[in-house]
Amino acid sequence: MGIDSIKDILAKIRAKNPALQNRLEEAIAVEAWEKTVGPQIANHARALKVDDGVLWVEVDHSVWRTELHHRKRQILERLNQACGKTKLTDLFLIEPKRSGDSKRRR
Repeated sequence: MGIDSIKDILAKIRAKNPALQNRLEEAIAVEAWEKTVGPQIANHARALKVDDGVLWVEVDHSVWRTELHHRKRQILERLNQACGKTKLTDLFLIEPKRSGDSKRRR
């Protein structure tokens, strides 16, 4: 019996476990973010996870959230081209909570 390549082993595992295949495709989408959007956007927005076809992206400012919202269709098209089988349907843009956000101003 010959030695299977890593690619062959992964293909067998994926065939037996479709959920793992989905997780791998989601990881590919997250990893493709920076290359797909470029350094300017990647410096202000970071892909976090994929949940049911929706890529969650953390942005560092509301201005960038608005900018990405306007570019959403273009970004999704480019990500879907880069990722192959993964079908992203939406971006969920969030800003991190900042300390003091929950405190009332006097």
